[in-house]
Amino acid sequence: MVHKILVLAMFLLWQPWLALRDRVAPARSPSPAQGVFVKGINFGGGAVVVGGNRWQSYAEALDTGLSTPGAQTATTQKIPRPYASRGTRAMLNSVIFKAQTLDIEQPLPNGSYDIYLWVMENYQSHWHSLNLSVEGKPVAEGIGYLPQGAWRRYGPYPIVVDNGYLRLALTTHSPNVDAHLMGLSIFKPD
Repeated sequence: MVHKILVLAMFLLWQPWLALRDRVAPARSPSPAQGVFVKGINFGGGAVVVGGNRWQSYAEALDTGLSTPGAQTATTQKIPRPYASRGTRAMLNSVIFKAQTLDIEQPLPNGSYDIYLWVMENYQSHWHSLNLSVEGKPVAEGIGYLPQGAWRRYGPYPIVVDNGYLRLALTTHSPNVDAHLMGLSIFKPD
């Protein structure tokens, strides 16, 4: 009972503190992505605004064709470092994950795109280190190797969709470590 009261008190104090923090010292944002915004997905969470663009909720994305076989969702209440805006904070505190390999398939019209992956270390420092492959081809290594609470937008990764789907996989070095992802943003190059 005491534990539940403490958790409730912390939650009730958390929101006003964040609102005050937002007013006193605005969050830093990554440099704007180049190109035309196509889509953002908040994995595991609700619709948010990030960088002035509306991102789909995880449920909306699933309803419109996103596939993440076997993925689980979770939310946290961490204060990201560097400090992030309200929408970015909400996105970074929601996640999909799966042991060792997380597969993602997103319907997308054929063409060239730049994709960005958004990752925060929500467990312990330097726990995650993810390898990214697109259409089975290695694209990047070491994604998400961060101190606890730190976050980063990775990319742009230029990709070409020629079969109507973006297929990517995030893989860890060990079956005991989950592959996870907080957000995905997709841009069409100018």
